[in-house]
Amino acid sequence: MFVDEIKLSVSSGAGGPGSVSFNNLNSKTKPSGGSGGDGGNVILHVNKELPDLSHIMSNSSLKAENGGPGNKNFQNGTSGEDLIIEVPNGTQVFIDNEMYADLHDNNSTYELLGGSKGGRGNYELISKRNPNPQICEQGVKRKSLDIKLSYSLYSDISIVGLPNAGKSTLIQKLTNSRAKIGDYEFTTTSPNIGVLNNSESLITICDLPGLIKGASDGVGMGKRVLKHLRNTKYIIYLIDPINEKFNINSQISILDEELLKFDANYQSIKKLIVINKSDKLSKPNEDYMYISCLNENGIDKLVSRIQKEFKADLQIIYSEFHKIVLEQDDYFIEKKENQFICSGELVTNMINISGNKDSVLDEILIRFEKSVLSKKINEMGAIDGDTIVLGNLEFEYKH
Repeated sequence: MFVDEIKLSVSSGAGGPGSVSFNNLNSKTKPSGGSGGDGGNVILHVNKELPDLSHIMSNSSLKAENGGPGNKNFQNGTSGEDLIIEVPNGTQVFIDNEMYADLHDNNSTYELLGGSKGGRGNYELISKRNPNPQICEQGVKRKSLDIKLSYSLYSDISIVGLPNAGKSTLIQKLTNSRAKIGDYEFTTTSPNIGVLNNSESLITICDLPGLIKGASDGVGMGKRVLKHLRNTKYIIYLIDPINEKFNINSQISILDEELLKFDANYQSIKKLIVINKSDKLSKPNEDYMYISCLNENGIDKLVSRIQKEFKADLQIIYSEFHKIVLEQDDYFIEKKENQFICSGELVTNMINISGNKDSVLDEILIRFEKSVLSKKINEMGAIDGDTIVLGNLEFEYKH
């Protein structure tokens, strides 16, 4: 089954916890606790041998490996294994309906999520303020993203037209494709692809499902069809001259309108208008190329035209694109009477400390004072005696 779109939940690996240990246990001096390993990254890797996205289970949840824990005697935890998702070239990455990557280059990679940092052991937390720390960090929790992967076929030529224009028959005549043929509105429900017969070079031809008016707005299979033109070099408009609803010029106008409304850059793709079913016409218009898939009239002429066009170096219109996402501190402050309730990733990481109870509390208070939270709460009008809530920790605010 051809799969060109899936949704996934992906998660980076959590950072491993640090360790509290001392080489001199009696005096608790000479800290020697190792740090936790970083969690694994989530990476997309382009593999041009993949035909589509069918090897990935849609709506699944995929996770990178967590970092290992730190240990005594300066032993740091191991880094978690990366989660590497193989995708075909021509894959786009969407987050909240915004495109973050357009992947074309074979073996290129795109990091969706960086692994979470491992927690520091007490050896790494040594400072002038605290030369013998009795605390360690637990490691940053894993981060998660809901993404959509959308795949667009690569082809040298795409055949487009209204339903029943004869696209599947034409690709059979031009290539080794065994496209199914039938006389109903959506003859083809997934793209068929083949290689041009008797060609010195491998010219691939794709027959796309039929387009109808309103396709660019999502009518019928419209958007799912139109996206497959992103990575084609040449478009054949196949026109049915005996269509009962639309004449030749109307069909051309509909195809032009739907393609350009979906993506104005499609205007840059070279196009050829081919009129099928010429055996049904008495006076062909010399402005167009005429063929008959039924009796194969004009097929050789069309093949010659294609070969001539591809002597030039035709290119697809899009190239590799990565959007760099700068991670920002995630925090929320809610004021309720004399309370300032803080939450979010920044808070979680701030209080994610273990060890001696008094030392843990002192460290959290120092980190709070140095953080953006203290400044924001002051700007929100906090006064001495108000209560600050950080997760399950509460303390009195002092300016």
